[in-house]
Amino acid sequence: MYACFKNRSPDAQKLISYGFGKSGDKFVFKTAVLDGQFDFKVTVSASGEVKSQLIDAYTKDEYKLHLVEDAKGEFVGRVRSECAAALEDISAKCFYTEVFRSAEFRRIAEHVRSKYGDELEFLWEKLPDAAVLRRKDTRKWYAVIMKVPLSKFGIDGDGCAEVLDFRCDALKLQSRIDGKSFFAGYHMNKKHWLTVLLNGSADVGEIIACIDESYALAK
Repeated sequence: MYACFKNRSPDAQKLISYGFGKSGDKFVFKTAVLDGQFDFKVTVSASGEVKSQLIDAYTKDEYKLHLVEDAKGEFVGRVRSECAAALEDISAKCFYTEVFRSAEFRRIAEHVRSKYGDELEFLWEKLPDAAVLRRKDTRKWYAVIMKVPLSKFGIDGDGCAEVLDFRCDALKLQSRIDGKSFFAGYHMNKKHWLTVLLNGSADVGEIIACIDESYALAK
C-alpha cells in the first residue's frame, strides 16, 4: 500500500466525482502524465486496496523502471514525482482517514454522531493513533480513543488493541474494573477515568452506556 493511503478508506461517491469509472467491484481512473508520454492507471478495490500501472502511450507496454529503487536519473525522477503527485491528489480528494476499525468503534462513532453530533478530533500530530471526543458546550473531553499495546494491560501478545478511555463516577469506578475488559484509566486520572478494550471482550451496549455517562460527567 502506498504511504499516502495508510489508514485511509475510499469514498465511492467522491471517486466517481473525481473521474473514476466503475468496473465490476473496482473503480478505475486514467490520466496522462509526463506531457502525454504515459497513461497512468489507478485501480481502487472495494476494500480500499490501491494499485497503479504506468503505460507507455506509444508502445502500450508497461513502464516499471520508476519502481526500481536503485534506478536514478532526471527522467525516472520526473516519472516518480508525477505519479506520486497523482496518487496524493486522489488520496486527499477521494479518501478519508480511518484509523480505528473495530466493530465496537464503528458503533460508538455512529452513536455519538447521531446523539451528540460529535466527531473524533485528532489533536496530536505526533500521535496519529489517538483522538478525543468532547462536548461542544464545555469543550471537555468525554472519551479518548487510541491504539495501545496489549502488554500494557498485562495481556499476552505483541499486538495492539483499540481502547476507549471514559469518565466514570468515582463511586462506581473500582467495581467496574475486571482486569479483562475494563481497567483503570490508561494515561488518564485513575480516580475518575476507566479504560475499556474494543476487542470484542465487552458488550458494545454497555460501552455506549458508559459513554453517555461520561458525556454527562463532562458538563
